[in-house]
Amino acid sequence: MLHIGHFSFDGKDSDQNDRHGYFTCIIDVDQPEDAVARFAAYILEMKKKDSNFENIVKVYIEDIIKIGTIPEDPVMTRLQSSEGAFPKSISYSLPSSSKDDIEAYGTPSNVRKHENDESGQYLYSNPFISFE
Repeated sequence: MLHIGHFSFDGKDSDQNDRHGYFTCIIDVDQPEDAVARFAAYILEMKKKDSNFENIVKVYIEDIIKIGTIPEDPVMTRLQSSEGAFPKSISYSLPSSSKDDIEAYGTPSNVRKHENDESGQYLYSNPFISFE
């Protein structure tokens, strides 16, 4: 069965300022306990070899979702709301995956490199849907 693990983390930037973030992992195993063990081993390995994990100091399981059959209709697997405007952040899709049959998709208006434009302002993506 497919298991999706949503995780949050605490970290420090290069100036030792607090940071926090989120990441998601998936795996096909029979039991949730196996998923948890494999996710833990994967996170420990990533801490050793992936620069994205270099400054992470704590990781928290937000949830593990077991999917018995692949749904034909969309299923929301995570919703989170935070106070205030969207903070400056960096987001990666498949940051360390080398699997040929796993791909990330987006549209040019929604996928941007994580860098500032010439004005030094933070780049916001165009909305996929706007209710305003």
